[in-house]
Amino acid sequence: MLQEISDHKSTGVFEKVPENQPTTSVVVRPVEQPIALESTIQKVWSCKWTKMWGSLASMLGGVGTTTLLTKLNNKFSTTPNVFEVVIWALVSKDSDVGKIQDRIGGNFGFSDDSWKNKSVDQKAPDIYGALRNKRFIVLLDDLWERVDLNQVGIPKPSQENGSKLIFTTRSLEAWELFRDKVGDETLNNHPDIPNLAKQVAKRCGGLPLALITIGHAMVCKKTIGEWKYAIEMLKRCALPKLENE
Repeated sequence: MLQEISDHKSTGVFEKVPENQPTTSVVVRPVEQPIALESTIQKVWSCKWTKMWGSLASMLGGVGTTTLLTKLNNKFSTTPNVFEVVIWALVSKDSDVGKIQDRIGGNFGFSDDSWKNKSVDQKAPDIYGALRNKRFIVLLDDLWERVDLNQVGIPKPSQENGSKLIFTTRSLEAWELFRDKVGDETLNNHPDIPNLAKQVAKRCGGLPLALITIGHAMVCKKTIGEWKYAIEMLKRCALPKLENE
């Protein structure tokens, strides 16, 4: 045995000892179990490593992304992966930076009243300190507008730190769904139609049935006048809007 060790040392040949993959810290969330969704989850799982950030709407066409994001979150608890921390946070339209920080901080035990009473500027270093030396993935659900990662305290994902950011947005989901139903042939028929189409999609209030029905109805509408007429008709309807105008 000693001779074998001596021979290995003299030749400098050593087998690499495999390292155990670190356990991912992830909070498993309750989620519905829709039928025939696993193939879609696998599609997202295979895509998530390709960019530092990405939208599920751009990956999947914008249908049921909250459920998909939650299932993706839970998959990290059972499937080997490279991340040390998985953070899921609901952003929503009425969420400010402080609320986002509270939801993220809960992953690290920052949940007592003394921490919640801190200012945004005081919370950011705590979150940054908890993440700065870890490979993490942040899942932001229902994003309505751009979030300043520095203000929240999230280190910017990069190739160097290997971290990622994935998000869902209702406005993007609505447009992707509507665009898919109208089709590129109609949208590209006139340079002004895409902007008018976005106004029509916005008037649908994020309602999938309205987006699908009106999208199908607009497939054959290839003039500016027809699109402007559709916008005027929708203004008279009681459909909720995505944003205040």
